Amino acid sequence: MNPARETDSQSFTQLFHEHKNHIYDFVLKMLGDKDTAADIVQDVFIRLHEHLNKKRPIDDVRNWLFIVARNLCLNHLRRHRKQQPLDSVIDNIEHSYSTADSRLTALRQAVGRLESPYREGLILKVYQGFAYTEIADILGTTVPAVRAILFKARNQLRNALNRTQAKGDSYEL
Repeated sequence: MNPARETDSQSFTQLFHEHKNHIYDFVLKMLGDKDTAADIVQDVFIRLHEHLNKKRPIDDVRNWLFIVARNLCLNHLRRHRKQQPLDSVIDNIEHSYSTADSRLTALRQAVGRLESPYREGLILKVYQGFAYTEIADILGTTVPAVRAILFKARNQLRNALNRTQAKGDSYEL
């Protein structure tokens, strides 16, 4: 057995175990389907393995993985689903928010219906805890653009949720 290959295999296994859950969570929140998320995560790590086998350096593996995951999600969405406008979410969300659980469900549905850059930005910031600079790298944009994306995303969510709420407190995001 080649010792260099064994080390490469161990490194890849370590990277896989270190990042798989974060990538899966991101993809699941982007697509909303467990089976598809698992398939995309598998594709992400296949691409990582191929990239590493070609001895190409990666400066920041975590960001590289999220960029690949994002691109695969966008490709999947383009092929399999039309983007629903945010206004159509209003018709799908229940008008009664008597429990925190239904509010969380409504919020998740609304996030899932946001257009791509807004949904991605929120997921990366809120669910994954990325810094603005990391989000900018992943989305291929600038930090000020990320701030604008997150501002608009929060406003769209707040407006959509407040319009669907029968009565009571307004949502603060």
